[in-house]
Order: sequence, then C-alpha cells, then structure tokens
Amino acid sequence: MKLQVGRLACATAFLMLLVPVASAQPYPTRQITLVVPFAPGGPADFLGRLVGQKLSEDLGQQIVVDNRPGANTIIGAQAVAKASPDGYTLLMAIDGTLVMNPFLYSKLAYDPFKDFVPISLIALVPSAVVGNINIPVNSIKQLVEQEKVKPGTFQIGISTPTSQVNVGLLNMMAGTNFTMVPYRGGTTQITGILAGDIALGMESINVSLPLWRDGKVKILGLVSAQRLSFAPDIPTIAETYPGYDLGIWQSIVAPKVLALPEVREKLLNAGIEPAGSNTPEEFAAFIRSQADTRAKVIQAVGMKLD
Repeated sequence: MKLQVGRLACATAFLMLLVPVASAQPYPTRQITLVVPFAPGGPADFLGRLVGQKLSEDLGQQIVVDNRPGANTIIGAQAVAKASPDGYTLLMAIDGTLVMNPFLYSKLAYDPFKDFVPISLIALVPSAVVGNINIPVNSIKQLVEQEKVKPGTFQIGISTPTSQVNVGLLNMMAGTNFTMVPYRGGTTQITGILAGDIALGMESINVSLPLWRDGKVKILGLVSAQRLSFAPDIPTIAETYPGYDLGIWQSIVAPKVLALPEVREKLLNAGIEPAGSNTPEEFAAFIRSQADTRAKVIQAVGMKLD
C-alpha cells in the first residue's frame, strides 16, 4: 500500500512521528518531493508551498515542490502512484483526485482506494453559489422558490466537473432543474457574473469572497457543511438542505503544521480554511463518504470525461 500524500510505511498523522521505512536510519535522510498536480499559482500550489516550507523546517530536510498539472490531476497522481513507496514522494491530493476521477473516467491510471493510504484532511476551499448583485434573490431558499414558480428563470455557470456535481446535487435535493452554462474557467465565469451575462455561477470562495466584501456580487450559499471561520456571515446550502456537503478539500500528511499561528493566518488570508482529521482512519472514512455522494450525483447527471 502506498500513501496518498506521504506514501510512507506507516499511517501515522505526521511525518516527524514516522518510524524508519527500510533501514535503521531515522526518516528522513534526504530531500523529499511534494507533487502538486496543478500549475504554479492557485490555492493548491499556495498551500503546498506553505506546508512544504514548514515541513522542511521541522524535518530538517528540503521539500521540493514538483508541479505536474494536467488531466484533472491525473498526471500528478499517476506519477506518485508509480514512485517508490519509500516516503520521499508526497502528493497534494484534492477531492477530484480521490473521489471524483474514479467515477468520471472509465480507465484511470491509478486507484485512489488501493494505491494510496489516506493520512489527513488539511484544508477546505469551498465553492459557493455566487450571483450578480442585481438578481432579485438573496438566499438559496429564495432562489429555489422562484425557480420552482417559474422554471428556467435562473441559469448557473459551471467551470469544472466539481461545480457541475455541486449544481447536480442541488437539483437533486431541491427538486429543481437549474440549467448549467459551461465556462472554460473561473475567470471567464466571474467576469460574466459581474457583467450580468449570467445570473449565477458556482465559484470558489477565494475568488468570490473579495468581490462579495466589496459589494460587487452576492453569495447565496456555500457548498461546505459548516460556515467559514473567516466569513461567518455567509450561510451554507446545508442550512437549507441538510446533508449538502461537496466542498473542495486538500489533503496532505502534515496536520501539525496547520496549528502554527503564522500558517493559519496565511491560509485564512488566502481564502483557505485549515482543517484536519485526527487519524488516518477518520480521513479514510471521510473519503469513502465523499466518494459515495459524488458517485450518485455523477451517475444521476450522466457525467463522463472520457
């Protein structure tokens, strides 16, 4: 078995507590590579470099970030799955890597449930239903009510497979049939919302939050199970539809790093909610639960990427 973001010989919560892997020498004795399956920039890369820096300081070994973007994180995940399981190749895994790709692709170059051992959830970067400032609704409840009275009133932009699943689950739970309008990227989508080309979009909170604070957009509801500590005034969709939870999450092997005040402050300022699981077993249960939910939605909306 290989570790999802540690690929180490034992599934403890933190790299510094790991026993030696294949020799009598203490771990680690050389440079560690952290594979980030995204191009430089963006939440995953930011988080990977920040955590990598702190890990390097604590472990006394250099952590090198290796950006391997492409194919919905498959390229980076495949590289780690094929690497030697000696603890020196780590993976920055997101929700799509572990609980969506297995259901979106008929043939996948890695098995997230067999090739990787989960260690810990570390951060949440939830999306939200974001609206043009002039739309006549201010909550998910109002949005659904108006859509049911006059179907087709609102269209929701999507720019990723995750955002499509998010809207699909809302339709399933609310009994609506919101039309999804595909965009090539979040930047194009948020521009369309600001211009009024589209009423709503499923957008990441780190992009939409500054616009919301400036009064340029409305945020009707977060896709996470709980409100964010750095934006407690924004409600969740789950408050209207209990059980709705499809937030984007990041995972790696260093929950202890996130307890450092300076790290937490940097993450919050970037629109990233630090999170953690107490044990690898808890994170494994979380992954299975998320996979079950997303599999049902993906099947219901007929999504396939190959």
